[in-house]
Amino acid sequence: MQEDKEVKIFIGTTLAGPCVKDGWYSAMLEYQTKKGPATVWFVGMEEKTTYYRSVLLAAIKALGRLKPCRAVICTGCRYIAGIYEQGTLEGWSRAEWKRPTGETVKNKDLWQQFLDEVSRLGGKEKITFQFSKHHDYQDFLLEKMQEKRKEQENSREKKDEKCQKR
Repeated sequence: MQEDKEVKIFIGTTLAGPCVKDGWYSAMLEYQTKKGPATVWFVGMEEKTTYYRSVLLAAIKALGRLKPCRAVICTGCRYIAGIYEQGTLEGWSRAEWKRPTGETVKNKDLWQQFLDEVSRLGGKEKITFQFSKHHDYQDFLLEKMQEKRKEQENSREKKDEKCQKR
């Protein structure tokens, strides 16, 4: 994808609210080619994670697939978008990832990776957020996350059966 192109990244996750549990995340990347519109999607999973971590993971992995270009990250997570848009990340980075209270920033590892990806793609003027509680790919991404979860569960059941037969 060339620099003058724009990619829209639509993020989905199976988590919501303040909980810690196994969670799935996904993203759909939408862009224009010479032949017309194109999309690429992926699904990932992290054990004992949170909603914010899931959104960050999806954004990082999506940005990691891009060459320098403009990107719009569409998410229903106001917190992640707000941290980015208000310049809080840069402040945390300058303060060595400490809050004003001296406490280390939560998800420091992911915030650093996110900031690295933004820099690699051309800086803050190239990457923006768009708040979107619902988007065209929401149902598709949810379906794909459910399929992956079922595949993983079936795989675990088969492994358990093999262990029991021995």
